[in-house]
Amino acid sequence: MGMDLKQLEEKIRLLATDGFGGKRDLLPLYADRDAMETLVKYLAEPFRGKVDCVCSPESLGFILGSMLAYELGVGFVVIRRNQQFLIDTDLQVSASYINHRDKVTTLITEKCLLPSESRVLLADDWMSTAATVQACSNMIEDAGCKVVGIAAVGVSYESAAKDMIDAGSVRYVYCQK
Repeated sequence: MGMDLKQLEEKIRLLATDGFGGKRDLLPLYADRDAMETLVKYLAEPFRGKVDCVCSPESLGFILGSMLAYELGVGFVVIRRNQQFLIDTDLQVSASYINHRDKVTTLITEKCLLPSESRVLLADDWMSTAATVQACSNMIEDAGCKVVGIAAVGVSYESAAKDMIDAGSVRYVYCQK
């Protein structure tokens, strides 16, 4: 790897507080070719040969998820928010959750994109409350697939993700404690 994890962490900018410890800006990390290559290889490492596809919620999850899918040589499945594209309800799988701003968010994708019994890596840029990741996991499992791991740039340890982090099912670069 070209950079170490500390160097990756230094690329993450802290923005103004949002009531949840401050928002993190990952765009400087994504803009640096060497940093992005190191990040993707590091996050992909434990999942090589163990997944059939990568799923990510929009919007910044798309950047990481698509790059991980490419690195792992598997397909990428998009998870949309709030019915951005109208998919016939007979053809969709969805899940809803209450986000950190107390608003209901619905996640949706097409069933045919998640063949039954697929092994799925769930990727997202940041897990602050873990509500998005939990809803994605529920949706993927409702489609008859198995989430084999989670890859994220950053996680908040004091969230619902704590048990997932402690169990070793989350691969991340930065952990906010």
